[in-house]
Amino acid sequence: MKIKFENIDLDLRYLLLDYTGTLSEHGKLIGCVEDKLKTLPNKLERILVLTADTFGTAKKELKDLPVEVIILKHPTSKGKLRIVNALGPEHCVAIGNGNNDIEMLKASKLSFAVINGDGCNAKLISHADLVFRSICDALEALIDPRIIISLLRE
Repeated sequence: MKIKFENIDLDLRYLLLDYTGTLSEHGKLIGCVEDKLKTLPNKLERILVLTADTFGTAKKELKDLPVEVIILKHPTSKGKLRIVNALGPEHCVAIGNGNNDIEMLKASKLSFAVINGDGCNAKLISHADLVFRSICDALEALIDPRIIISLLRE
């Protein structure tokens, strides 16, 4: 997904998503996520869900979606950062809501914080490029990059 406009020049290839609290609430996939994730593969090379899987439901909830689920051991923040660095931070867009997402968001070229029903870590917000009230809104911005342009333009 290339986004080029005035001061914006992004070549995003990888979407890195947290699961617990970002794609799900109390371990259950949020309603809009399935349809929106099915729309994105033609725009990105890979969609990875990086999670500690607090509720133990990630693989089951995501089994029919075009994503790779990676369950990380403690400390999950270091595992998420390792994956961003392996893929190339300049090609990553990351979305999260928790403390263990901060390093992933800081390292990625573009980062979104989301505030779903489970809430959002206050420290995370200061490390995000954009903040959305829900994962539905964040994924919509990737589907329609004009939203990203309107928020990043000078």
